[in-house]
Amino acid sequence: MERTKRYSKTYLISAGDDKGVEDLAKRLRDGEVIGFPTETVYGLGADATNKDAVVRIFEAKGRPSDNPLICHIADKEQIGDIVKDITPVAHKLIDAFMPGPITVIMKKSDVIPDEVTAGLDTVGVRMPSNQAAHDFLKACGVPVAAPSANLSGSPSPTRAEHVMNDMDGYIYGIIDGGECLFGLESTVVDATGDIPVILRPGAITPNAVKEVCGDVKLADVLKDGEIPKAPGMKYRHYAPKATVEIMNLPAKAVIINDELQDDSYDASDDKSHLDFKKLDDDAKQDLVDIAAPFVFRIREILKDSPAARIGIYAGDEVCALIDKLGDKIISAHTETYAYGRSLDVARASHFLFDGMRHLDLQDVGIILAQGFGGSGLSKAYMNRLGKASGRTGDVPEGAAYEEASRYADLESFEGTYTASVLFVCDDNKRLSPACEGIFTDLIRRKAPFRLRDDRKVGCELYAESAGIRAYQDEQLDQDMTDAVMESCGVNISSYRTRRTEPSVYDANDLIFTMRDEQAYEILKSFPELEGKVFSLSSYCADKGLVFKSEDGRVASISIPDPRGENKATYLHTASALKAWLELIFPYVLKDLGIERC
Repeated sequence: MERTKRYSKTYLISAGDDKGVEDLAKRLRDGEVIGFPTETVYGLGADATNKDAVVRIFEAKGRPSDNPLICHIADKEQIGDIVKDITPVAHKLIDAFMPGPITVIMKKSDVIPDEVTAGLDTVGVRMPSNQAAHDFLKACGVPVAAPSANLSGSPSPTRAEHVMNDMDGYIYGIIDGGECLFGLESTVVDATGDIPVILRPGAITPNAVKEVCGDVKLADVLKDGEIPKAPGMKYRHYAPKATVEIMNLPAKAVIINDELQDDSYDASDDKSHLDFKKLDDDAKQDLVDIAAPFVFRIREILKDSPAARIGIYAGDEVCALIDKLGDKIISAHTETYAYGRSLDVARASHFLFDGMRHLDLQDVGIILAQGFGGSGLSKAYMNRLGKASGRTGDVPEGAAYEEASRYADLESFEGTYTASVLFVCDDNKRLSPACEGIFTDLIRRKAPFRLRDDRKVGCELYAESAGIRAYQDEQLDQDMTDAVMESCGVNISSYRTRRTEPSVYDANDLIFTMRDEQAYEILKSFPELEGKVFSLSSYCADKGLVFKSEDGRVASISIPDPRGENKATYLHTASALKAWLELIFPYVLKDLGIERC
């Protein structure tokens, strides 16, 4: 379903703002769509009895209409209004697990329109345990239909900023309730029969359901044309832009992991399930065995694709091993997100969607994600990871995999850090000012940024240009100005030439020259700048960005000055500069110690 913005800005309020929550609850009753927190993920809610409002959920998400929604309630007394029959199995599940991370499928009443249930005669009912969700749902006074508050097909949101990034302008408001407790969607159980059937795994495990009901089944794979009874059954979900590849645990580590799991997962407990002091030497070796395949796979990828950027979603040990290798090329090409100790599936589940979103922002093309074997929570984690990797589920028509805008700005941070990049050529009339303009446009499109080592500090990033033999304040070559505008959509007509001098070098953190001899000239005069002056060619070589032609020769990235050439040459030069700057941009960010956020 095609998405259309309805608002110039989506309101963001705190869960502690009682007046704001009341207002958003009233807006929901009036037909608006509201984002709200739960203990699992953030939901995108509308009045479940208002079919027009429910349709707006699908419009905001770009969600297929044959994917049913879940009805959220504040009190168990509401269940009788929205279902026809509460079976003995449903009674047991409701009594045991509500409020909590479970959705119970029952026969719907006529109060719930078909738009909520995709035409099915059943409806999923959920009562969140999150206090902010309870307060909002109680203020609404109506059952609230809600899927996860993300673009259809993309990773589910576990923080309000995730919702704002995906939904700003598409919904009326969002309640910021902080980080979600579990990080995976609720367990969905079909309770219409005599035996409960788990349609979607979650934090409430099959063993937990079996203890309450005496028996439990797992759902069969959907047949062609069959409408799913629950979200997450049919379509490819939870997928970042990057390709996701699952790195399976070694056999013995699967056994250790299975023994460590607990069916009563409490994400507020920050302790790992793994106590290293109790592990024998063989078990410790298994942790090394977990990390080694990541390193081997990284090297394989880079051998085939020198420009590949690789995300790592793994435990502390894997990320630490990659860092300790001291391999400059691997370090340059990898972005890591450590969720905690490697065998802690609870922490891996809690941070999964946040990790996928974060790695996507760092412009990686492939994510190597830790897989888990065994039962319990591992089943829910692997269900989400399998769909993210495209191994299960259809791709929904019109799925929105484009990058969402991000609402964060420098006012969101506790401090501000400034970084800058300088581009140098001879006369500062063509190549270096073109780079300044193109790089500045990249900064604008990729912002905001923050420090890697202190994510509470935002970063202002700038680009400048100068010429070793330039005159001050001259106009640029008009042909270059026109070419950059036509080829890159960047206006550099207001730029004026500037001559390099020591203060200009000192004021910048990285310096790029157009040719090797220009870098040599700067370093000969200012040897103290060693390590921050590169030609574009030497910088690419330093990062392993070496490309060979079919005959085995190393391809040069030297970009000649187009002075005096025809229009086609100027356009080609501008396009080539843009391509190389886009290629090195994420490496520059990493060298500056900053990241996208």
